[in-house]
Amino acid sequence: MAWFRRKKGPGKGPAEGSRRQVPEGLWVKCEACKEIVYSKDLDRNAGVCPKCDFHFRIDAPTRIRLLLDEEPAGDLFPRILPADPLRFVDSQPYRDRLRAHRDRLGVDEAAVVVEGPLEGHGIVLAVMDFRFMGGSMGAVVGEKITRGVERALERRLPLVVVSASGGARMQEGILSLLQMAKISAALARLRSAPLPYVSILTDPT
Repeated sequence: MAWFRRKKGPGKGPAEGSRRQVPEGLWVKCEACKEIVYSKDLDRNAGVCPKCDFHFRIDAPTRIRLLLDEEPAGDLFPRILPADPLRFVDSQPYRDRLRAHRDRLGVDEAAVVVEGPLEGHGIVLAVMDFRFMGGSMGAVVGEKITRGVERALERRLPLVVVSASGGARMQEGILSLLQMAKISAALARLRSAPLPYVSILTDPT
C-alpha cells in the first residue's frame, strides 16, 4: 500500500487530444543514409535524397511531370482495361487483385502512355509504374505500349519508354509472354521509319 499519493487536480496531466499528430507521408526515411527527409524537399529534388544523393523510386505520374514541359491531356488509351482470361487464382482471384490495385493507386494498369512536349519537341511517352503489380507486363501493358509505338509512327514523333518492371505477368500466362514479341515487331517498324526511340531503364527493372 502506497504511503503517499499525488492527487490529480483539474488542469493536471495532458489534456485529451493535446498530443500533436504528424500527418502521414510528411517525412521519409532514406534507404541509403537512414536520414529523415522532408517529403517536399524530396519532391523538389526530383526524388533524390538531398543528403546523400540516393535516388528514390518514382511512380508513373511523377515521372511524366518530371519529363514533359507541361501536363499532358491524359492517358492516350484509357479504355483498354485488363481482363482475366485464365480465371487465375493464387492467394486471391486475379480480378480482385486488379481491383484492389486500381482502387488503391487510382491508375488502371502498370503502364501510362501520353503525348506531350519535351524541351519543346513533341514525343510519345510510355511510362511503367512498379506500384501496380510490380510493373508486370500483361496483355494490356503490351497493347498500350504497342499502340504508343503506332502513335509515334502515325504522328512522326520520337518514342520514349521508361521501364520499371519485374517482367511478364504470371496471372496471364502465355498471353503476357506474347507481348514482348508484339512490342519488338512494332519497334522494328519504328526503326525502319526511321524515328528516334529512347529506352530508359529505371529501378527496378
